[in-house]
Amino acid sequence: MAKQYVVARGQIEDGKKVLARRGERYTPKNNAERDRLLSRGVIVEPRSAKGAADDGASDADTGSDTGTAGAGGGGAGEGPGA
Repeated sequence: MAKQYVVARGQIEDGKKVLARRGERYTPKNNAERDRLLSRGVIVEPRSAKGAADDGASDADTGSDTGTAGAGGGGAGEGPGA
């Protein structure tokens, strides 16, 4: 089974179709997509049950959602017209 990640910021789209929203699990189509989404902070590796203890960080406080990351190469929008 391919490794799953959690959407940490925005949502992942393919055209107008929403593939995953913030907090949902997502499996990237390939390594290039995975690397692009990881580097932009759109997806993160899920915490294991062992490491899920409260570390003082709030899951709801991940910064502002300024756009979406399209699976078709759109990237994380960084404001209007991005």
